[in-house]
Amino acid sequence: MPAQTEAACLLESGALYAKRLILKAIPDSPIFAGFKTGAFSLYFGDAPIFHFDLEGRWQRAYASGLHYLKGLDGSVQTIDRVREGKNLVLKRRTLGYAEASDFDASVRTTALELLDMLGARTLERVGPPAGAEPVTDDELKSFLERIVTWDSAAWFSHRERYLDTYGHLPFLPPDCPHAVILQATLGHAGGRAFGLGHAHEHDVRSAGEFEQHARAVAKLLGRRLEQCKGVFLAGADALRRPESEVTGFLETIRTVFGTTARNEDAAAVHSFLDGPPGPGPERSGWRRYADLGLRRVTVGVESGSPEVRALYGKTWQNGDLRSLVADLKAAGIGVGLLAIVGAGGIENAERHLGATVALLNELEVGPGDLISLVDARELAGGEALGAHGEPLFSALTGAAWSGQLSALKSGLSPLRSSRGAKVVPYSLEKQG
Repeated sequence: MPAQTEAACLLESGALYAKRLILKAIPDSPIFAGFKTGAFSLYFGDAPIFHFDLEGRWQRAYASGLHYLKGLDGSVQTIDRVREGKNLVLKRRTLGYAEASDFDASVRTTALELLDMLGARTLERVGPPAGAEPVTDDELKSFLERIVTWDSAAWFSHRERYLDTYGHLPFLPPDCPHAVILQATLGHAGGRAFGLGHAHEHDVRSAGEFEQHARAVAKLLGRRLEQCKGVFLAGADALRRPESEVTGFLETIRTVFGTTARNEDAAAVHSFLDGPPGPGPERSGWRRYADLGLRRVTVGVESGSPEVRALYGKTWQNGDLRSLVADLKAAGIGVGLLAIVGAGGIENAERHLGATVALLNELEVGPGDLISLVDARELAGGEALGAHGEPLFSALTGAAWSGQLSALKSGLSPLRSSRGAKVVPYSLEKQG
């Protein structure tokens, strides 16, 4: 007896799909169609597979042995699993305009062909088991027609609206993959980005500009908002703004997204701070932010060593970080910490490792808090240059880099075992 296809299995056990059915043109080639929260999927046997938001925009696909990802900006990436020795490695590639357009067209053609089959009434319907609703012909036809509206002109218009809505996208912490991204500030104050990443021109949105931006984001996302989990308030200095401004940002988020972003607290807000804020709010201010929905602050900590941090243009002291974390915890706000594997390069490897382990173990972190370890080379694009283009240090690579990652994880193990925090490596490729 042949094994069931993915499509057939989903009909029986795809509980996430509250509405689903199978369509059969021939007995061994089932087509699964299903609606789940904020999304619609099509499985043609085991492949191809397509996932859409409720606007009819494809987001993920699997075809010809490759995984495809469609960004909100219209870009398309492929992900291939390649064996390197004993390991399976994910290889990402961003498609050029022509390739991306061709794949967009193939998704649309798939929907058109399925519409034709529905119209010809050549498909046998198979409903789901008890407890799930079948997708009706009218529902399926209506959604396929929505997919078909996404021709090249529609994607071009969408891309233009995206560019009108967003500036350069910010660094995203690892626990914000499905958040609504709102940019209160853009670029990098002082011309320095976390980890010597590429810096962009800095700007701050006024209260009115931020509200206009938030409403434009809501319109751009449309029904994709049903997939979103909370809101990410960008950029890296947004929480350094005067308390009245930050309060205004949070109030606008609650007004615009409080009833639409999917979360146990629909207006839950995360944000990123590139290092401690210096003169920032008192604890009462952090409590006010928490009352308005701020749930986690991730802090960029290049290194626990002040000497290594100085190479990154940072002047804060270890006590500043201890105070910030204590204030956040006292206000009921979760903490994330980003430390860099390879900070300071070969010349500072021992100093960086010892000081970073010592500092992070001193902090008042606990259950639900997250310490992420990110590769220095990903942040700085493989270079660490000073103001005049001179090398600041030699990049840590190969076995030396892997050894430092292992040593950091080992040195920070008490945060996991004794306090319940998580310590994880984080690759920026996961931002898509």
